[in-house]
Amino acid sequence: MMPPQVGPHPEWSVPDEVPPPPRGPGVLAPFAAPPRDRDLRGLWIALGVGGLVLVLCCIAGVVGLGFLLPYANSLGKDQVASVVKDYLTAVRDEDFATARRQLCDSERKTHSLGWFEDRYGRARVTDFAVNADDVTFENVITVPARVLQDGNWRQERYTMEQAGARYLICGGLD
Repeated sequence: MMPPQVGPHPEWSVPDEVPPPPRGPGVLAPFAAPPRDRDLRGLWIALGVGGLVLVLCCIAGVVGLGFLLPYANSLGKDQVASVVKDYLTAVRDEDFATARRQLCDSERKTHSLGWFEDRYGRARVTDFAVNADDVTFENVITVPARVLQDGNWRQERYTMEQAGARYLICGGLD
C-alpha cells in the first residue's frame, strides 16, 4: 500500500481544467476548429448542379405521369373486357359453373345453373366479339359485346362492379 501524499494537489488534477500548452519557441496551441476555405465557389456550383438535377427529376416525373395515365386507363379497360370474354367463353363452351363465377352476388342469386341451361341450352352461343376500346367508365362501367346466338348477331351490354381487386358482371344478362 502507498502512503498518502502530502502537500498541495497538482494544478492539472482538477477535472474541469485543461493543462496549459508547454512554453517555448515554436509551440502552438491546437486548433479550436479546422481552418475554413474562404472560397465558396465550389459550394455554389454543387448547389446549382443539385438544384438543376432536382428540377429535371420533377419535369421527368410530370412527363412520365402524363404517359402513364392513358396506359392505366387502357389497362383497366382490358381488365374489365377480359371478365366479359371469360364469361362468354364459358357460356360458349357450356361451362356454366365458370360463367356463373363471373357474376356478382346479387346476379348469382337470381341466375342459377338451371337458368344458364335454360337460356343457353336451346340457343347456344357460337361466337362473340368484345372490344376493350368500347368499354366506358362513366357512372357505371359498361362493356358492349356482340354475341352470335342461333345464327344471329346480337348486341349486349354488360354492367360491371368491382369486388375487391376483381371486376364482376352485375347486369345485362336478361
